[in-house]
Amino acid sequence: MMRWRKRVTLNRIAQSAILFPVKKRVFKLKTFARWAKKLLSDEQLCAAAKEIQRRQYEADLGAGLCKKRIAVPGQGKSGATRTLVAKEGVHGIFFIAGRRKSDPGADFSDANVAQAQLIGEALQKASTKKLDALIEDGVLKEICHGYQES
Repeated sequence: MMRWRKRVTLNRIAQSAILFPVKKRVFKLKTFARWAKKLLSDEQLCAAAKEIQRRQYEADLGAGLCKKRIAVPGQGKSGATRTLVAKEGVHGIFFIAGRRKSDPGADFSDANVAQAQLIGEALQKASTKKLDALIEDGVLKEICHGYQES
């Protein structure tokens, strides 16, 4: 009888963790911010980060990296932007690279993905103190301050 109750309780905890994930900090790299400046707002990135936490992304590229499409106003997702995002960090989600669908080439090259994986792995392992230092140095920018859940 005790085992059954314990299992039910653990199942409920696991289900609530999936339904209500811990809110993570959201960051964008300086190079990503420069690229996205006229294309994507911080609100759009925050909404995309929430979708990523709910495991709603186009491809899992390994090493904690995923590819996420983000719609540009007036174009929808199919003609929009593609982003590479480090999603498995304990302390946050990191927008690393982006490209428009209309840019020359089929997609992110293998070299782009490998480079993003290296950067993502380092950021995902970083401590909060290291992340704060990267923000101070201007390498990272934290977004989604006070962005309300919808």
